[in-house]
Amino acid sequence: MQTFIQSGHQVFSSHTLGVRVMLLTDQAESPTARRLAGYGSQVDMVDDLDDAVAAILNDRFGYDLFVMDCDGFGGIAGAEQAISALIAGDAKMRVMLVSQEFDVPVYPLGRRTAVCLPGDVTDASFRIGFDHVLRDRAAVTMN
Repeated sequence: MQTFIQSGHQVFSSHTLGVRVMLLTDQAESPTARRLAGYGSQVDMVDDLDDAVAAILNDRFGYDLFVMDCDGFGGIAGAEQAISALIAGDAKMRVMLVSQEFDVPVYPLGRRTAVCLPGDVTDASFRIGFDHVLRDRAAVTMN
């Protein structure tokens, strides 16, 4: 597992600052990882579905978001397998799926429904999906 966070002088939405993300990807230089880190997220990146599910289920603090680059793991069928394993483990979390099998971005209103993004999604659409999936996350405040 790799963990990285990018810092710099960027403007972040208060509800998305410091998001803990588990990213399942088979790409060492994942564009998804770069985008997430660019938003100020702490990204833990793994390249095995079972490792990702185990890390989520065994994490003491809890991840805010599970993101999956689906194409390297069987596409939508692989995503269904990952989500089923998370549900079976009683994980309650937000999910974003990225796959060439999706034609257009989908930003569902249900809280337990995954945001689905095409593999060639634009930066703007990816950001909309990220903000949408985290829309009900409490803002981080420090006193």
